[in-house]
Amino acid sequence: MNLLKRVASALVAGSTVFAVLYLGARYEQQWTVGFLILIVAYLAAYEYVQLMKRLDIRLAAPEFLIWIPVLTFSHVVFEGRYADVVLMLAIAYQVLRYLGDMPHRAGLLKALAGVFGLLYIPWLLQYFYLIYVGATGQPPHVGAVNALVILLMVWGYDSGAYFVGSAIGRHKAFPTVSPSKTWEGIAGGFVFTVAGALVGASFSPVWREFVFWDGLPHVLLSSFLVGWAVQLGDVFASKLKRAAGVKDSGTFLPGHGGALDRIDGLLFALPVFYFYYHYVVLFL
Repeated sequence: MNLLKRVASALVAGSTVFAVLYLGARYEQQWTVGFLILIVAYLAAYEYVQLMKRLDIRLAAPEFLIWIPVLTFSHVVFEGRYADVVLMLAIAYQVLRYLGDMPHRAGLLKALAGVFGLLYIPWLLQYFYLIYVGATGQPPHVGAVNALVILLMVWGYDSGAYFVGSAIGRHKAFPTVSPSKTWEGIAGGFVFTVAGALVGASFSPVWREFVFWDGLPHVLLSSFLVGWAVQLGDVFASKLKRAAGVKDSGTFLPGHGGALDRIDGLLFALPVFYFYYHYVVLFL
């Protein structure tokens, strides 16, 4: 029953994301993806505040959460020219907000948690928008496939690690943090990451020409790097939840946990994918 819930929830969530990506590209209204990012970021940020509360770090929730839409749309409006300025203002506010809190240790932890939360969720998620927009001159449909490729790589890794690990996993990879993770599952995740990249690439002639000719070594290497980033993001989130004494960050999706549970690997994978294809391959 739990597996059926996981599959049904994944299909609904995946279909919604694909529909937004398609419609934004089809009608050249890429800013609509900003709303999708905003919803996910806000839910994940709310769960982050609750996790901090369980760690006895009580952030001022309204004053933290108000920065989520501001940071998200700083990358959409004016083509992101002032996004770094907005980020610096958000960080400065988090520091100043708790500067006078006593005792000093509590104020410092709140400031650190506030700054980290903004970097961890909305700042990392902004790379999804950069990937979706694509390189200067790239048609919108190519940008949509850019986003589809990274999503299928991440979901491929998660699916491969889960199913292969459940079927033949024997050797624990991170027993003290995530006991269900096995080295066999990690290996399966890497295979499925490559498969996800190839499936995503099949939706665009630009990607097909790149992947199935000279770019295949880049796909293999980037899949390896993205796979490790997904695993690192997942283990980090597991560490955070264990410290807070909870199994899931929330109950956003039946069988999947909270919003943060769904994007923990994606958060770390997005900048890896973007930097590789933007600076190394010069594709984005």
